[in-house]
Amino acid sequence: MPPRHGVYNFSAGPSHMPLAVVDRIREELLDLGETGIGLMEHSHRGSSYMNASAEAADVCRRLAGVGDDYAVFFMPGGATVQFGLLALNFLVGDQVGAYADTSVWARKAIDEAQPMRNVHVAFDGRQGDTFRCPDPDLAGSDLEAPSDARYLFYCANNTGEGTWYAKPPQSDLPLIGDLTSDIFSRPWPFDKHAMCLAAGQKNLGAAGCSLIIARRDFIESATSKLGPILRFSDHEKAESILNTPPTFAVRVMGLMAEWTEAQGGPAAIAARNELKSSMVWDTVDESGGFYRSRAAVSARSHLNVTFETGNDSLDRTFLTEAKSAGLENLAGLAGVGGMRASMYNAFPVKGAEILVELMKDFARRNG
Repeated sequence: MPPRHGVYNFSAGPSHMPLAVVDRIREELLDLGETGIGLMEHSHRGSSYMNASAEAADVCRRLAGVGDDYAVFFMPGGATVQFGLLALNFLVGDQVGAYADTSVWARKAIDEAQPMRNVHVAFDGRQGDTFRCPDPDLAGSDLEAPSDARYLFYCANNTGEGTWYAKPPQSDLPLIGDLTSDIFSRPWPFDKHAMCLAAGQKNLGAAGCSLIIARRDFIESATSKLGPILRFSDHEKAESILNTPPTFAVRVMGLMAEWTEAQGGPAAIAARNELKSSMVWDTVDESGGFYRSRAAVSARSHLNVTFETGNDSLDRTFLTEAKSAGLENLAGLAGVGGMRASMYNAFPVKGAEILVELMKDFARRNG
C-alpha cells in the first residue's frame, strides 16, 4: 500500500503500520465490535475487551507455533521493564545471569540487571570497528558463560547497529530472547527458548506493552519473594489482566498479529524483508566505498540497514535530501551516527526502492 501523505517512515520505532490496521483502529476507537463503546472506553473486565485480549494471545500463539507447555500473555511496559523483571524473577542470591552484549539494547538489559543482581557478559560484539554477533558455525564455542548461569540472554535483532542473529545462540542454558524488533519477521524456534519477550512498537504496532512467550515450568521456577505485580507467572495466570492492562496497546498488537498471519505468516514476511534489505545493502556494497557500514557482513540485519559516508557533514546533507524526498527518520542511532533504514514487516518495498534511487544519485553527485 502507498504511504499516508506521501511519506515513507523509516523510524526504528514506533514505526510504520499497515494502513488497513490503522483504519481498523480508527473505527474501533469509536465503536469496538458494534457495542457502541469505543476501544479505549471499554472496561478491561468486560467481555468485549477480554475476548479481544484472548484473541490477540491466540493469534500470537499460532504465529509462534508453540504448544500448551508455553504461556502466551501480555505485560504492561516495554522491553526495558521486562529486562528488570527478568533479573528480579530468576536471579536470587549468588545466581548469575549470562548476557551476550551485541547491541545498545542488550547493554540496556545488562544495565537494568547489574545494580541488583549478578551479571556475566558472555560475548562482547560491540568493541572495535565492526559490530558482530556470535558465529553460528562455532556452535556456541565463542560464548563464555558459567555452566551454572540461570539463563543466557540475547537480543535477536540489533536496531542501532544493523546486525542480527541468523540463528539463536547455542547453549545448554535456558535461553532468553529479546525479539522486540524482529518478532514474527521470520520463522524462529520459539520452542528452543525458556522465554521470549517483545515490546510492541516495532512489528506489533503500539508502545507500552510487551508480548511474553515462555515455558510454563520456567516462569513457575521464579522466586516467590516478589509481589504478584512483578512476577511473570502471576500475569500469565491472570490471563494478562492481573491489573488494568494497556488495553489499547494489546488490541493493536492483536490486530498487527492478525495482519501478519493474513500476509502468510513469518515465512512470507521474511522473503519480503530480505528483498527490501538486500536492495539497500547491495547499494552500500556496490558504491565503491562511498557508503560503508560497521555491521559485520555475516550478521547483517534484514530489518535495520545502517550505513554512513564517513563524513558527518555529507551524512547530514544526505538526511536533508532524504527528508525533502519524503524519506523520514533515516538518522542513525545517537552514539552510532550515520544513517539507519528501519524496514519492519509492514514497511513497503516501494520505500526501499526510492531510498536506493536516492543513495545511488547522491553517490554519483558527491563521490
